Amino acid sequence: MKVLVVGIGSMGLNHIKVLTQLKKENLVTEIYAVDIDKQRLDIAKNQGADLVFTDFHEVIPRKPDLGIIALPTRLHYTVTNELMDYMDLLVEKPITEKLGEALDLYRKSKALGRRVFVGYIERFNPVYKALINDIGNEKPMYVETIRIGKLRGNPQSYGNVLLDLGIHDIDLALNMVNEDKVKVLGNVLRGDPISTAWLMLSIGGSIHVLHVSWDYEFRIRKMHVTLRNRYYEADLLNKVLIRNGTKHMIESTDQLRQELMHVINVLRGIERPIIDITDGIRALAIIDGILMNKSIIDLNELLM
Repeated sequence: MKVLVVGIGSMGLNHIKVLTQLKKENLVTEIYAVDIDKQRLDIAKNQGADLVFTDFHEVIPRKPDLGIIALPTRLHYTVTNELMDYMDLLVEKPITEKLGEALDLYRKSKALGRRVFVGYIERFNPVYKALINDIGNEKPMYVETIRIGKLRGNPQSYGNVLLDLGIHDIDLALNMVNEDKVKVLGNVLRGDPISTAWLMLSIGGSIHVLHVSWDYEFRIRKMHVTLRNRYYEADLLNKVLIRNGTKHMIESTDQLRQELMHVINVLRGIERPIIDITDGIRALAIIDGILMNKSIIDLNELLM
C-alpha cells in the first residue's frame, strides 16, 4: 500500500514515524511526504519517507492508495476535495473548518465511492475502549468530560478550542450515546478565538457536560460516566479506569498505530470502519450549532 502524508508538522511527522514501522512489517510499500517547508521534508526523509515533494500534485501520478491530510484546518477542504478524485483519505480532525464544506465532501465521497476517515485518535485510547466494552449497549445517563492543555501552536491553525480539543469529547460522547437529536442546554465561551468553553448538551436524553481550555499549563483528559447502577471515571491520559470505586490500570498502546492499522485493514477488506466522514460531520455540526446559537441540532437530517 502506497501512503501519502500531506503536511509535515508534528502530527504529520508522527504519521511518517508509524508508517515507517508498518513498512518494515510489509503493510506499507511506499511513503510519500508533502510540505512547502523543505526543512520539514528533510526531517521526513530522515524519518523514513521514500520520496518528498513540495506540491501534492507531483505525487498523484504515483497513484497512492491512501492520503493522510495533516494540514492546518483551513486547508483541509481544498486539499481533501482535490485528492479525493484519486485516493481514499484519512483527514485529521476536524474534517473541515466549516460544516458546509464537510457536507460537500460527504456528497462527493458518496458519488465517487471513496473512503474518507477522520482522525479521532481518542477512539483508539485503550481506556476509552475498555470503558465502551464494559458499558456495552447501555445508554449513559450522564457524561462529563474535561480536556485541558496549553496550546503550543498558532491558534489560527486550529480555529478555536472547540475545534481543537472539544471535538474529541463530543465525538466520544456521540459514539457512546448513539443518538441523533442534540439539544444545547447552555454554554459559556471565552476568548477570541475561543480558548475556554463550557457546554451542557442533551444527546437523546443523556446529559453531556464538557469543559475544554487552552488556558492552563497542565494537561487533563478525563471522562466521568454515570449509568443506572454503575459509575466510571476514565483518565485517558494516565490510562486509569475506575469502575464503582475500583481502580483498573489499563495497558498503554500506540493509538496512532492502532488508528492507521484500522484504516489499512478497512481498505484491505479485513475490518469494518468504525470512524468515517459522517462521524466528522456529526461532531462538527454540534460545534457549528453552538457557534450559530442553535438550541436543537438534528444530526440525522444533515446526512439525508
